[in-house]
Amino acid sequence: MPDSIDTKRAALIAYDVCRRALTPDDPARRAAMRPVLDAWVRLIGAARAAGIPVIYTTPVSRADGADVVLLPTDLSAETGVPSLTNGIEGTPGAGFPDEIAPQPEDYVFLKRRPSAFYGTGVGELLRMLRRDVAIIGGGATNRGVETSVREAFNMDLNIVVVRECCWGGDAAAHAYSLDKAMKMYARVRHLDQVISMLAG
Repeated sequence: MPDSIDTKRAALIAYDVCRRALTPDDPARRAAMRPVLDAWVRLIGAARAAGIPVIYTTPVSRADGADVVLLPTDLSAETGVPSLTNGIEGTPGAGFPDEIAPQPEDYVFLKRRPSAFYGTGVGELLRMLRRDVAIIGGGATNRGVETSVREAFNMDLNIVVVRECCWGGDAAAHAYSLDKAMKMYARVRHLDQVISMLAG
């Protein structure tokens, strides 16, 4: 089977590419994330050039916390912080960096749980558009991206994960997710490979 992408059946999911993640206030963190933002600029540009839909998700919770569920998990017990932390709906951090801001033809979904599909409408949109190939990247790699990839596999979606467009705070978990876990459910490719596949 050739390593290709049928652009007539494909869509790009820009998973949680919000300002809070890609252009944080901390200068050191912002500099560290700059290569990821640059990779997203290239990928979104290639997707638009290929005429495939671009779908954004942004992780949000209400300012009053009414939609935050504090489940007892080992990680929350170890760290003392909730296992799921979102941006606040309507704040600048929940928006998108200017370099990759959604265009009128794009789709934007608010997301309150780790999966790009759970409770968002993204899966329904893909079916409506007759797209069964999804290109995805985002962060954290081993949390939300992997959760989305596993769910997409259950939905019989053909998934391509873009390495340079993924990030995570835990380097070992990020690498394991890309090199081991997601290979069971998706094709994991470098940005240049994906751009070449989109160009045909």
